[in-house]
Amino acid sequence: MKIAHIGPPLARRGGPAGYLLQLSAVAERHAKDATHTLTFPRPEAPAPRRPPGVAARVRSALRPIKHALVGSPVFYRPSEAELRRPGGAIDALLTAAMQTTCTDAAHSIDAALAENVDVFFAHDPGVAERLLELRRPGQQVWSMMHAPMPVGLDLAWAWGIPEWDWKDIAALPDTNRWMRWELGICSAVDRLITPCPEAAAEIARADPRFAALNFDYVLTGAAGPARSFPHETQAQLRRHWHLPAGVPVGLFIGAPLPYRGLDVLLDAVAGLPQSVPGIIAVAGPSRERLRGHARVRALGSVRDVADLLHAVDFVVNVNRFNLFDLSTIEAAEAGRPMLLHATGGNLRFQQLGLGCVMLPGLDTATVTSGLHDLFTMTEARRAELGDASRRCYERHLTPEHLWRGHTALYDRASATFSRA
Repeated sequence: MKIAHIGPPLARRGGPAGYLLQLSAVAERHAKDATHTLTFPRPEAPAPRRPPGVAARVRSALRPIKHALVGSPVFYRPSEAELRRPGGAIDALLTAAMQTTCTDAAHSIDAALAENVDVFFAHDPGVAERLLELRRPGQQVWSMMHAPMPVGLDLAWAWGIPEWDWKDIAALPDTNRWMRWELGICSAVDRLITPCPEAAAEIARADPRFAALNFDYVLTGAAGPARSFPHETQAQLRRHWHLPAGVPVGLFIGAPLPYRGLDVLLDAVAGLPQSVPGIIAVAGPSRERLRGHARVRALGSVRDVADLLHAVDFVVNVNRFNLFDLSTIEAAEAGRPMLLHATGGNLRFQQLGLGCVMLPGLDTATVTSGLHDLFTMTEARRAELGDASRRCYERHLTPEHLWRGHTALYDRASATFSRA
């Protein structure tokens, strides 16, 4: 079969761009002996790097002083009435977001149409909808779900009302309508793919209507970026981020989206007894967005993620919803112990043998207890868990495993495929 993966330009980040970058790299290595013909979006064009001007440097230097004097900037927030109004702010947000995803994928859509492929493999529901409209007779549309919840809930929660309970957001008229829309797209495509049954169950937890869908499962595999300082010791690596030596360091890495549970983690850190050694490094959110605490080190955006993983003692994932995170795979590749919320794809990581301590819930006391366990654990026990994570990676989570999973899917599909 001729299969075109449709999505945004390839880039090392989460979501479709990062997933397709991993898959395209391993597919290229197997191109000579591949049974099926695959195409991918083009790589993201590097942004030109220009040194900041004098005015920009002055603004950057003054920003902490300004925040101390007048507080953080106030961003637009829709009113509750606007959020509850059918056809209101959430509908406008989702409409714009779907248009943007189609614009980002336009080049790969046009290229696949010109090639007259057998299968359009979409990586976003808005793109899947567009392809269902454009396909010719006999062509199939497949769709992969990359979020641990329906896109309507995901975007409404992250943008408009991060402090609301997700069930209240799901009940809003526009959120509910967009979840029904996505359910219709998922029902219309020829195949629907997600990493594992636990990930599919997570989507159905957000909206039980998704439990009726039929999924194919392809477990994600990945390789982290090359290390910039591969020969440095952990103590040397810590100096790059001003992390203390001699105490355990846990790491939270990722965007501060409400489903990621960073708020609970920060509350839990504050509840640790002073007698417990250790700090939490937070990579991703801007330093200004984190409330200060003696146990928290705000790192901001981090470029050398692979080195940072080797600088810390364990990694924390307190997601309220969880699919099957690339960041967890990269932490397993680095041989890190992990503190994981026992939900969604994290349950599959545990089943695969990842070296982890599981949190049965996300109340503050439970997360504090988990942090206490990792901080007070002997170095030998943390090393055992780290070794288990690395073995799990080598046995189940490499790019080669990702390739074999995709190849098996293509083979199953081709056995019954016909353009007639």
